[in-house]
Amino acid sequence: MSKKKTGSTNISSVIRKHLDAFRKPGVLTVRPGYEIREHQLTGKEAIVATVHTKKKTVARQDLLPNTVDGVPVDVREATPFQRLRAADPGSAAIAKAYGRQELNEPVWPGELEMPSGKPLVSKPVPSHIALDAHANKPQVPYTPAPGASLVPVEDTMTITTAVSPDCALDTLDNFLATSKSSLVIGMYDFTSGPILTTFENLLKSGRTLQMVLDNPPLNPTANQSDPETMHALQGELGARFQFEWALERNDGHVSAWVFPSAYHIKVIVRDGSAVWLSSGNLNNSNEPDFDAPPKTEDRDWHVIVENQNVAKTFSAFIQHDFQVASGHQAEAPDVVQSAVRRSMLKLADNTNPPPTPNLPLAVAPIPQFKPQTFQNANPKITPLLTPDSLPDGQGQYMSQMLALIESAKKSLDIQLQYIEVPKGDSPGDLKNLLLAVKALVDDGVVQVRVIQSLQYGEKWAEQMRSMPDIDLTPVMKLQPNVHNKGFVIDSQTVVVSSQNWSGAGIRQNRDAGLIIESPAIAQYFESVFNSDWTKNKPFNPQAAAPTQRGVSVARLRSREPGTSTAKQRSTKRKRSGKPAR
Repeated sequence: MSKKKTGSTNISSVIRKHLDAFRKPGVLTVRPGYEIREHQLTGKEAIVATVHTKKKTVARQDLLPNTVDGVPVDVREATPFQRLRAADPGSAAIAKAYGRQELNEPVWPGELEMPSGKPLVSKPVPSHIALDAHANKPQVPYTPAPGASLVPVEDTMTITTAVSPDCALDTLDNFLATSKSSLVIGMYDFTSGPILTTFENLLKSGRTLQMVLDNPPLNPTANQSDPETMHALQGELGARFQFEWALERNDGHVSAWVFPSAYHIKVIVRDGSAVWLSSGNLNNSNEPDFDAPPKTEDRDWHVIVENQNVAKTFSAFIQHDFQVASGHQAEAPDVVQSAVRRSMLKLADNTNPPPTPNLPLAVAPIPQFKPQTFQNANPKITPLLTPDSLPDGQGQYMSQMLALIESAKKSLDIQLQYIEVPKGDSPGDLKNLLLAVKALVDDGVVQVRVIQSLQYGEKWAEQMRSMPDIDLTPVMKLQPNVHNKGFVIDSQTVVVSSQNWSGAGIRQNRDAGLIIESPAIAQYFESVFNSDWTKNKPFNPQAAAPTQRGVSVARLRSREPGTSTAKQRSTKRKRSGKPAR
């Protein structure tokens, strides 16, 4: 064996030189990457080979090598999308165009399709009427709610906090039960049977319901589809139910789009005086029922704010979305809808087989956290909405979040379903957020901790490892079943939101959040984060540095006497060419 070559370019050369070693049955792709063992980086660059299915026994002649030219070979089982892409590229392209964003795969430089050995990105996408319909659907320019404002609210109010899976469903049920006249809802997914039953029983007594709903591909834990939810409510309420499908590009129920990939908001306004806002949808994985626990129970954060000004803001935006959507409700041609359904079924058919037959029934978890109500609270609350902009054109979410990150003095905790890696070298909103977080990590003064979903974040975390300017893997852990989009800053401020960190999530789709400046409320969610952090292993254990009260020891030793943290950051940014803020 020759000496190991490092760097993606050199590993690509090794792959091309030894392509025949990867022309084995079941191998779908091969690329440069990083070795991952038990969901942790080993610190080694590697050749990553994707196989259709990992098997316990493989014929000797079909085995992949452990190393090639000294480079480790890391064998990964394909995702359902990767399997479908290899078998049926046309259906895979349709499933991607109309699918859930969390299922997107990174574009890996140097990834080759096997057995041809050609670059994967060069494969042409087959033409299809469903793809043409998606590409040619007309766009309606986004407009904010007339007269509504996203200015902070400072007032005395009651706030209730809750988390999934521990106490979410009961908290939601209690919120709904106190409704007297009306509910206004903006929602991505409503497929929970128990929650639908709650709505049907609640709304029998004359209350009205206005709803804007997305229609994503079926959640694996769904009791019914979103259209079935809508028809059930329509049958129960009749004229008291006002409903429109959201103007989202993938939806076959609308003839135009405002939001490119998701109407991703999760907000319920009760009686014009209180708001339930969440990172989770009205489905069984986000709002699990302990009496009938689903296979997946996600970590989500929820907050109820009893304040007319906050309620008025969100109601205005949802009702405006409703009015805009009302002019574009029209079914796509049957041939398009049929093609999308077939592609989604094929994607589901390519789901990884269960690892073990006859698994025991799911057991309800033991709740660790209870809801907490803060009476007579006096927080400062700032609504966060995408795709809304400030007068200078900057995204409102981007502006607020960047300011929060750069304000951190002691700690920044981030828990997200996934963090996509920005495409290309040009600056953008997502990259600027990641650069701001990375600046805190590099400074070493602020304790930065990042949790991503094991299922959806690992692929992006691996790719992030190859990008030093935004690499957050040294402060990252992966946790199963994370659906949260939450932040805690300095134990003083918390963000509860629906915005995933993707280009569309922070700037283009409809998403909603709240910045709550309240130490007591922030520390409720911080305790949940601390529990999650403690239970999980570091993704990049080689990068873990000894810390003293959350501050890098190396940084403490090198810090210039008499220099403030803010001044150091400003100096460092000037040296690196980044603007000081």
